Amino acid sequence: AAAAAADAADADADADAPVPLVRRIELLARSHLSSPGPERDAAAALCARLLTRPGLQPALREFIVWGAASLQGSRGDGAAAVGTASFLTVGIYTTLAAIFKLGHREELLPQLVHLGPLIAAPAALLGDSSV
Repeated sequence: AAAAAADAADADADADAPVPLVRRIELLARSHLSSPGPERDAAAALCARLLTRPGLQPALREFIVWGAASLQGSRGDGAAAVGTASFLTVGIYTTLAAIFKLGHREELLPQLVHLGPLIAAPAALLGDSSV
């Protein structure tokens, strides 16, 4: 019972912990990836520079998983979200292209297994009317 209470206290402490600066910057940049203007390109460049820094491979992996989930979710949202979905699609793929342009090969190779949902069906992407 004491161990369960300690675990609950640790969970409460984690919930009250401040969000790290790198995470806040990444979330801010993500929010602009679906913008139609130049802020999307700036957000993609910021994400790429941030996520290719040494030691941020877990954040890069999480971004790739988020990108795949966001693209899957946006394809099923209906006609109202098509405009935003197409801008988000461009933003995510622009970010990934910049990441793989800027990053170091030895740090990027472990991330390839997480790219499956993003690159598995390029023909489906070309046939997607939201892009």
